[in-house]
Amino acid sequence: MLSVPGESSSRKLHPPLSPASSHGKFPSAASSREALLATSSDDIPLRKLIAAASSSKPSRPLNTSTSNLSLHNWPGHPRQPPKNQRRHTDDHVIAISVTITLAILVLIGVPLGAVLPQKYVVPLPINVLVPFYIYPDQNAWDRMFQAAIKHDETNFTVILSIDHGPSASIWPPGTYLSPMKRIHTLPNVQAIGYVDTEYGSRDGEKVRKDIATYAGWNNTDIPLSGIFFDHTPAEDIDDARTYLKNVSATVRHTEGFLQPAIVVHNPGTVPDANMTNYHADVTVVFEGAYGDLPSRGETKAELQGLDGRRMDYAEIIHSVPRTMSRGGIRRIINGERRHVGWLYVTDRMGDNKYEWYSDRWEEFLDLTF
Repeated sequence: MLSVPGESSSRKLHPPLSPASSHGKFPSAASSREALLATSSDDIPLRKLIAAASSSKPSRPLNTSTSNLSLHNWPGHPRQPPKNQRRHTDDHVIAISVTITLAILVLIGVPLGAVLPQKYVVPLPINVLVPFYIYPDQNAWDRMFQAAIKHDETNFTVILSIDHGPSASIWPPGTYLSPMKRIHTLPNVQAIGYVDTEYGSRDGEKVRKDIATYAGWNNTDIPLSGIFFDHTPAEDIDDARTYLKNVSATVRHTEGFLQPAIVVHNPGTVPDANMTNYHADVTVVFEGAYGDLPSRGETKAELQGLDGRRMDYAEIIHSVPRTMSRGGIRRIINGERRHVGWLYVTDRMGDNKYEWYSDRWEEFLDLTF
C-alpha cells in the first residue's frame, strides 16, 4: 500500500479480487467524462471511414492534346489508360479495401488503436493520482508545478502526508504554507489529505480527528479538496461496510473542504462489490509492483463485478524496471487506461518510493498525454 514518511509497510500484496475529474475544483463529471470518452479510438463510426474512402479525388480527364499522341492512340492498337488515371483508380480501390478491412477488424473485436498509426488514435482521458510525500524544502515541489503547467488540460490530484497523516499539530509546518498556496493557483491541481484506516481496524475517533485537522487547514488559506483513505478493507466482513460509510460520510459533512469534497478509498486490490457503495468517488483497485500487475483480461473480469465506470477506479504502479523502453511504458499506460481513469506510474521502489519523483516522471506524463 502507500508508504509514507516514517512508515515501513509490511503488507503482503494480494492478487486483485476489484474524473477528467469531477471533484473538488475540477469541472462536472457529466460534461467532461462523456465528451472526452466520445473521442476514444474504439468509438470511430464506420460510416465516417467509408465516407472518407468514397470521397477520393476523381481521376482527371484524359488529355487529348495532339502533342501527347503516340502509337498507342492509333486505331488498331490496344488502348492503354494513361498512368495518372491508373494511379487514381488504384488509390480508390486501396481506400475501399482499407475501409473494408478496418470494418471487419472492428466487427471481430480488434481495437482500431492496434492497427492505426499512433497519431490517428485519440487516447482515453485519464487523471494523475500522485502519492506526493515529498518534503517541500529548496523548491522540491517545482517539478510537480512544472508538470501541471505543461499538461494544463490534465487533472492532477496530489495526496499530502506530513507525518503518516496531518501531523500532531493542528496546522501544517510553515515550510508547507507557500507551496500549498501555490497549488491553489493551478486550476488543474487539487490536494487531498492522507488518512490511514489500517484495514478498518484503526479507532474511528482517531480517523475523525485527522479529518477535522485537515479540514481546519482552510483557516490558513490552504483548503484541501478531500481525503485519501489508505489501507481500506477490501472484504465485506464484520462491520467493514459500516466503518467505510461512517468515515466517508464524515468527510462529506465536515466544513472546511472545497466542495464537492472527494473521497478516495485504497484497498490496493479489487474489493468485494458491496465495498464500493459507500461514498467513495474513486477506488484504487491496484497498488503494487509492476511485476504483480494482473493481466488486462484479469483486471477487466474483476472490475465487471463492481458494476462501476472506468473513471471510478485508479491504479498506482511502482517498481517499474528502470531499463524499460519508452514503448514498454506506453504499453503499460495504454493498457491500464482501458480500465481505470486515474493512474500513477513510478520506477521507484522500497519504503520511500513516494517520497521523491520517479526518474522518468516527465517521460511518464509525456507518454500519457
